[in-house]
Order: sequence, then C-alpha cells, then structure tokens
Amino acid sequence: MDHVIDVKNVSKKFKAYENKGSGLFSFRRKSYLKRALNGVSLTIDKGETVALLGKNGSGKSTLIKIMCGILFPTSGSVRVLGLDPWEQRISLSRRIGVVLGAHGQLYWDLPAIDTFELMRKVYGIPKSDYQGRLDYYLDLLELRDVYKRQVRTLSLGEQMKCNFVASILHNPELVILDEPTIGVDLPSKQALRTAILESRKENGTTFLLTTHIVEDITMADRILALDKGNVIFDGSKRKLETLFGNKKVVELEFSETPDYDKYVELGKITKVEGNYLRMEADPKVLTSARFTRLLSKGNIIDYRVGEQDLSGILMRLYKVRGAKAPRGEGHG
Repeated sequence: MDHVIDVKNVSKKFKAYENKGSGLFSFRRKSYLKRALNGVSLTIDKGETVALLGKNGSGKSTLIKIMCGILFPTSGSVRVLGLDPWEQRISLSRRIGVVLGAHGQLYWDLPAIDTFELMRKVYGIPKSDYQGRLDYYLDLLELRDVYKRQVRTLSLGEQMKCNFVASILHNPELVILDEPTIGVDLPSKQALRTAILESRKENGTTFLLTTHIVEDITMADRILALDKGNVIFDGSKRKLETLFGNKKVVELEFSETPDYDKYVELGKITKVEGNYLRMEADPKVLTSARFTRLLSKGNIIDYRVGEQDLSGILMRLYKVRGAKAPRGEGHG
C-alpha cells in the first residue's frame, strides 16, 4: 500500500545574510546558506494521526510547506497521496485540507458561510453532502451563532474552528494543521480535538499536526520530533516515555521548612515553595528502601510519587538527542 506521505532525504537551504555591521562598508554583508532541513526521511500511512514537534527554527513549518507544494526542496523527493506537490499541486489540493496557523481561508470582511459556500463550488461538493457535513461540524464545534457573522468580529478560537470547517468540508484524505490550537481558548481547543478524533473515526482521515501543546500531542498515534532540521525521534508516545521518561516526580510537604540541601543528592529539585519541595529523581538513585528511610524522618507530613509529564520528557528528548544534531549552517 502506498504511503499517504512519503518524504525521502529532503534538504532545504535558504540564502541568509550576516547581521549588518557599522562603518563605511556595512552595506556589503556576507551571505551564507542556512540549512532548514537536513536529509529528512519519513512516511505516514492512511488513518494515522501524527504530531510533528520541534522548537522554533527546527524546520517544522518548512517541511509542512514543502509537503503542500508551497516551497521546493533543495534536494530529495516528496510524494503526498502519490502526487508530486509541485507538479500536481492542483490535483493534490482537491484531496487535502490545510490550516496554517491563523492564516486560513476565511475572508476578513465576509461571514464564514460565504467561504463555506465557495468551498462547495470550488470542490464540486453535492449540495446534500455539503449540507450534511456543514450541519455536523456546526453542531460539533458550536458554530450555529457564529458562522453568519463577519469574520473580523469573531474571536481567535471561533476563527480557527471556522478555518477547520473550511478545510474539511470536501472530506479530504489528508488534513495538515499547523498549530491548530495555539492562542485558542480552552473550550475551542477541546472542540477542535473532538472534531479531529471524530473525523478520523468516521472517515479514516489522516492528520498531520504541528503543535507545542501537550494535550494535542496525546491525540497522536505517532510523534515525529525535529531539531535543527533533523528527525531526532519517530515513534509512539509509549516509546518516547520508555526511552526518555525515566524520572520519577517526587513531591514532599514538610511540617516545617527543612534543609533542602540534604535532598539535592536524591534528584534534581525543580520547585521549592515554603514547606513544599518538588524534584525529579532517578529510580536507581531513589530506591524504595531509600525512599522509605526518607519518609521515616518524621518531618514529612505528605508525599506523592508520579511519572514525569510529557513536557518534561520532551525537554529531555531535545537535550539528549537535539545536542547531537548538526547545526546545518555554512558560509557560501
């Protein structure tokens, strides 16, 4: 079976310039090639929901734009639904839906319904199918009181939900969402996540989303992490937790302010507040026997031991594997 997305050894370089100096010859700036992607290879299959992660400047947006046919790679090949994103961009656009952050398909001075009607005509959606899908998403995303108002009057969350509807009305096989919940209020975030999960369940839609939001990541079957233009992780959330979540989170509450220096040898102290201490400890260091002795000291009145959260695991991933990724810059 062909992959929905097939990226092979893709690199992308941009011409950039050094910061402008001062003096008579400051207008003559040296240029260099900045590598945004460095031999990236990956595949995504039908029905998968994949979270594409990375710090700012990691290459996420560049990769997304290459997949959509907006940018050309410097080298390598990309196939999306078996099509070349640049040579067959019109054919591809009929089979995918894209929301690039706040930059959507809505017209600022018109109501969202006008954009929805335009999508119906552009994609040739039969009226019965269109109305059924529109009603479904209007109810699911609570847009009944929104979609006939000027877009300029809508909140960021309402705009994002309307953009999502515009991207999915033609029932695309693949939906690419770039930061779909950034800056969006909590109810809108939850509604968008529900819509993604429902579309995947009902239609087998493949989703690729870039995000910094931990709750968005939990929807994904797979996590792809980029750093400095390199893929530094490709696997399930469970695999990520197994490889990089090897710390226990210990929270202690004392009857009186203790000497916190005594606890440094047990793990990394991440928070101190009055009589409260939070630390991350290696299970090999903080063994059950050692923890039992710790509790017997008498001045601990409450405690909790849990697993490291996903944000902490991702930080460890970037620290361990990101440091090994080449910086990808060179003068030219």
